[in-house]
Amino acid sequence: MYDPPLLWLGLVHCDRQTNSYNAERRKVDRPTSSLPKAALQEPIPNLFDGVEAPGRTRGGALSPKRPAIEKAGLADVFPYYAGFSFEWACNQLIKWEASGIVLDPWNGSGTTTLAAQHVGLPSIGIDRNPVANVVARLRAEAGTRQEGFRRPRRAKSRKIETYASDPLAAWFTPETIARIRDWYRLIIRSDQGFYSVGLVALFRAVRTLTKDFEGSNPTWVKRAKDSASLVQLSDQDVDSAIEREISFVTTRTVEHATRTSTTALINGDSGRLPLMSESIDVVLTSPPYLTRIDYAVAYTRELAVLGVDISADPTLRYELMGTTLTRSSDSLNSHSLGHAASQMLGQIAQHDSKASSGYYLKQARQYLDDLTTGIDELSRVCKSEATMHLVVQDSFYKDIHVPLAGICIEEAAMRGWRLLHTDRFEVRRSLTSVNKAARAYKKGEVEESVITLRRG
Repeated sequence: MYDPPLLWLGLVHCDRQTNSYNAERRKVDRPTSSLPKAALQEPIPNLFDGVEAPGRTRGGALSPKRPAIEKAGLADVFPYYAGFSFEWACNQLIKWEASGIVLDPWNGSGTTTLAAQHVGLPSIGIDRNPVANVVARLRAEAGTRQEGFRRPRRAKSRKIETYASDPLAAWFTPETIARIRDWYRLIIRSDQGFYSVGLVALFRAVRTLTKDFEGSNPTWVKRAKDSASLVQLSDQDVDSAIEREISFVTTRTVEHATRTSTTALINGDSGRLPLMSESIDVVLTSPPYLTRIDYAVAYTRELAVLGVDISADPTLRYELMGTTLTRSSDSLNSHSLGHAASQMLGQIAQHDSKASSGYYLKQARQYLDDLTTGIDELSRVCKSEATMHLVVQDSFYKDIHVPLAGICIEEAAMRGWRLLHTDRFEVRRSLTSVNKAARAYKKGEVEESVITLRRG
């Protein structure tokens, strides 16, 4: 199922000429670091209450919104807030008679690649967050044979003091971390069949054991205030928690039917797609919205399991689209933006609330830079007459409407895409309704849109 991405159908663009092209067209001051190539993603609770479930239609159109509880496509194994439902993705590919290679440059937990696999199409999923890629890998590998496992042996000589600086030390005592690391070493050294199952199970266990550190903001995870607040568990308790999750994940993945279509999962940047020009037939994706959700922070614990401490090294936070951190350079050419994007920036700059013309304007410009650069890259890698399906959601900055659907349509049109169809769905609950401070400003209704465009 997994071919090396650099060899996959000869589509991955890996020569130096392409790298220099991308570097030249986008000079963004972003820190770089060595991060794990694999990892995973997860849910934001209570955000789907009251929304319509997949399968229910409005005006004859199937809603992309994920329900509160979704099991189709293994979404329940490690649910992820962003994106769309597996059922909707399959239906969209079938309805538009998709053929050829499917790409999702913001692949997240792999709903697009799994849907393409389900309907028999080859696909490529790209995401910068290592946490997303393990979940995508788990879902793509589901149904394959898995090796059995035994509890890891306790290390003969443990220097407990070395675990005091482990990224997991924000929530666990060094003794507890030592046993978690025994499991981690066992998993990453296992064969391909157990690797993704073991990692997802480990992430589920860590999340369960640190549930007390979750606050009212579903995208933010607290850290222990002092040593007395750290989670202290015996080796037996750690083993039981992890084995329970391995059993659950294994049972769910075995139930899932195996598909034969080729899937390539790549840890990469939507603004620098490592693909050949004019190689993609279909794009099915949902870019991050301008809602200031920091996905690196939302998955702090999972990244910590992988050895990434975003408090000590915020590289990943800076690199993710939609981040709440602002980079030191501003490479957006405002004069190249369409009317909708330009108008929104002007309204933010003139808003009388604190920091609107400073931090919040810079963050909005950074988001638009990432979005338009992503559309530039999609325009490069897509064939003439390629089809692109975008799921986007409008939002509000204070009382300023952020018309993301209109922005995407305009920016795509300026790059040679023509609009074929738009479906709109009311969003009954979003982060702006959860945030008390955001509720102080009067807002209109928020819509989620499915935009279908064709190149050329």
